[in-house]
Amino acid sequence: MKMTCLALLVAGVLGSGAAFAQTCGTPSTWNPDDTGQPTVSPGDLCAGSDSVALFCQFLDSSGKNDGIYQINLAAGFTAKSITVTGGTATFNPVVYLYTAGCATGDGCVQSGDSTLPLPLTGTAPGAYFLAVTAASSAATGACGTPTMATNGTFPVSLQNFSVE
Repeated sequence: MKMTCLALLVAGVLGSGAAFAQTCGTPSTWNPDDTGQPTVSPGDLCAGSDSVALFCQFLDSSGKNDGIYQINLAAGFTAKSITVTGGTATFNPVVYLYTAGCATGDGCVQSGDSTLPLPLTGTAPGAYFLAVTAASSAATGACGTPTMATNGTFPVSLQNFSVE
């Protein structure tokens, strides 16, 4: 009986599909290895929500759904840039790296789009939000399925360790 319940639970989790959860309330994390793997995608932004209305105090994102990640650029990170793909004729995905409150969208450090990667060279180690959304010049409701990739690691630093 226990094995059947466990099997049903695992099947339910694996078969449920990717739930869209990359919002300010529940941001995802991204910890690529030395080769930049894995890439990440918030899934179809058309099925998401608009967590941030304004990025960098002037880039309008109102009415455009966002995928939000929390990343930690620990000392010694080797990633030099973040690229975003998945654009279409009506959807130009953009990425924003910022430090303020998630829904505020301020404290912009860098940005990039499908033609210009977000540069990380010179970025100080620290905790950041990384958002992917439609370009401010896009029509309200513009959305698609973006994918972000990088060319190095954001090493995870040990926060707490205990042996009992």
